Amino acid sequence: MKNKALALVAAGVMSLGAALPSMAADGPLGSVASFFGSITATIIDTPEGILVDSLWRCPHHCQKTLAEKFGDEHGFGQNLAGYVIGWPVGVVWGVPYGAVDGMVHGFKTGWEKPFSTESFLVTEEK
Repeated sequence: MKNKALALVAAGVMSLGAALPSMAADGPLGSVASFFGSITATIIDTPEGILVDSLWRCPHHCQKTLAEKFGDEHGFGQNLAGYVIGWPVGVVWGVPYGAVDGMVHGFKTGWEKPFSTESFLVTEEK
């Protein structure tokens, strides 16, 4: 009896999970789908934000900003100094910044567009 009840609950959860994206906006479970969509997107986007921001966005932005502040954003010496200083600082700063950025992105887009491709990709350029 216990195994049948567990199988019935598991089948119900799986069928509801498959139907949630279709009822996300207008259906009777719209707010429930938005809630689960935002939770799912937040769980996926937080580590994705850490990777994107710590390995590319923050280091690249730090390098370009430092080269510009050193005098010439296209100069070889300024870009070299910006690279040497900016990339390590950007990697370290990108971890917490990416975690917060990914969390916020996942929660917002997961609520507005639950289970959509946009809610699972941190691609907006700052």
